[in-house]
Amino acid sequence: MADAQPDSPTDPVAAHHAWQQERLAQVSGPVGNTALVDYQPVGAEDEPVRGLPATVRRVPGEAGVRLTPTGPVELVTAEGSRPVDGETVVGFLGADGFPLLRSDDITVDVFSLDGSDVELRVYDAAAPTRLAFAGIEVAGYDPRWVVPAVFRSTGEVRRTPWTFTRTSDDGHTKAVPGTVETTIDGRDHRFTVFADGAHLVLVFADATTGRTSYAPGRFLRFPAVPDGARLELDFNRAIVPPCGFSDFYSCPVPPAENRIAVPVVAGELRARRPEGDAGH
Repeated sequence: MADAQPDSPTDPVAAHHAWQQERLAQVSGPVGNTALVDYQPVGAEDEPVRGLPATVRRVPGEAGVRLTPTGPVELVTAEGSRPVDGETVVGFLGADGFPLLRSDDITVDVFSLDGSDVELRVYDAAAPTRLAFAGIEVAGYDPRWVVPAVFRSTGEVRRTPWTFTRTSDDGHTKAVPGTVETTIDGRDHRFTVFADGAHLVLVFADATTGRTSYAPGRFLRFPAVPDGARLELDFNRAIVPPCGFSDFYSCPVPPAENRIAVPVVAGELRARRPEGDAGH
């Protein structure tokens, strides 16, 4: 069989480059991580929506909020968009990135960590963080960081309390279906992973965290598999979490068992600082 050509999608280096470009487009888009400018908790009483000509309230037991427009607002779904006319139930943001609410350059989604509290997240296409975005520091593709692993199911999905970058969110739960067992640099690990739609997410820290990569950690997302299935943890696809691009996100913090002693120089490392920004 002929070797894969450099521009072939089966070539891992080319695929890695294509992935980087996709990530840059996602993060820097008008509803990307760099565009988040506010969040607004939703209660039982009607309140004005920050950035939209509308009021919003929550009805206990409903998977979403009730929005009443006071001016032009569009509801955007996977099927298209339509004007919001009268009180409308708007569901939680799904894995497909919908539904969204839009008015001019402002876009809003409805988000909940675990269904207990609800907030609106407000995106501005003209956000300073978006306009000043200088890219992402990414390590070159390294096949040594494609690590074999095994998924071990807990038998049922457990709602596990978690710690978050926004301390007021501490104690909210994540759906944990099991653990991933692997060996890194001669040391055995049993990582706790949480469910995100049809995928699993590993939130991890390593010896680069807070030095040359984002603190408190990074994410690795991969398709869910059945109990006992073998898989590969491709740390070349590690990403900077949303809170690495906007302070208005609340991100899960790596638990103790997800800390790796060696430096994982793979995948995304941290957001690039604009020229002249001394950083933190």
